[in-house]
Amino acid sequence: MKTPRRIAFAIALSLPLLSLSTSAQQPAGQKAEPTKEAKDEASRRFRRGIELFQEGDYRAALIEFRRANELAPNYNVLYNIGNVYFQLQDYANALTSFEQYLAQGGANIDPKRRADVEKDIEKLRTRVARVTITTSVPDAEIAIDDVIVGKTPFTKPVIVNPGRHRIVATKEGRQSASKTIEVASFDSESVTLDLPETQRQADPVPTTTPVPTTTPVPTTTTTAPPPPPPPPQKGPVWIGWVVTGGLAAGAAVCGVFALQKAGELEELRDPTKQTTREELDKAAGATTLFAGLTDGLIAATAVAGAVTLVFTLRDPKPATPASRTGGIQNVRLGVSPTGAQLSGSF
Repeated sequence: MKTPRRIAFAIALSLPLLSLSTSAQQPAGQKAEPTKEAKDEASRRFRRGIELFQEGDYRAALIEFRRANELAPNYNVLYNIGNVYFQLQDYANALTSFEQYLAQGGANIDPKRRADVEKDIEKLRTRVARVTITTSVPDAEIAIDDVIVGKTPFTKPVIVNPGRHRIVATKEGRQSASKTIEVASFDSESVTLDLPETQRQADPVPTTTPVPTTTPVPTTTTTAPPPPPPPPQKGPVWIGWVVTGGLAAGAAVCGVFALQKAGELEELRDPTKQTTREELDKAAGATTLFAGLTDGLIAATAVAGAVTLVFTLRDPKPATPASRTGGIQNVRLGVSPTGAQLSGSF
């Protein structure tokens, strides 16, 4: 379906080339005649657009054709622009370009070409939707999908492609308004946008100081007493609880090993087994060692827990020079197979 249009398009592109470079046809309302430099650049861009279209780069070709028409307006270029939009399936812009082509070309358009374009227009009208846009205030700028389409009020509905579109209305001194719609082919949608007035901050009311009629009474300034110092924070007693927990865990592990070694010793003492004296002594020594470690760690756990509990429950007192230099210092905890020793200086 695209191939015949592309071939016919490539042939049609070469037709207006000569007239474009010599005397561009101006649409109604065009005041200044394009300069020779503008016409030459438009001709170069037109040729580049043909090459890009024949290579299948339709978007780049569209940019070149639109730039050529801006430099030196020519109704023939609108025909090319409409066909590129058709190839890109941008039916709304294709319809607009073809309608402008017929309006600007008028009687200069070949009858066969006009008939073909009119058929395309009829087909495109069934592939687009129409949106009637109104605003609460006139002269609001309307943008559809970030593309400005004009200012309100519109004399006719705006043509859009099927799909989802975001419509935004803006005006200076008014809050912007937006609405998102979704339309299908041949739909007619109405959108009303309310642009409330932007709220301005009220100017501050000037205040005047009244002149006193009597002699002012002197006032005395009282100084509020300073707030009491915050209570001293407790020391890091959590360290003691961590040490206590570690000692308890160590006692549990050693107790497990002591029970395991005791079980092994009982098995070696079984009369039915041939066990050497050396094996019995080794098993007995291991059992005694882990039992001693377990007892020592249990005792150390009890001591550490008691000391930590004392420091946790004691009442906080304000720090003084004596208390900052006093207290328990250089605490040492020793563990041996026969027990635990806690020493320190005050």
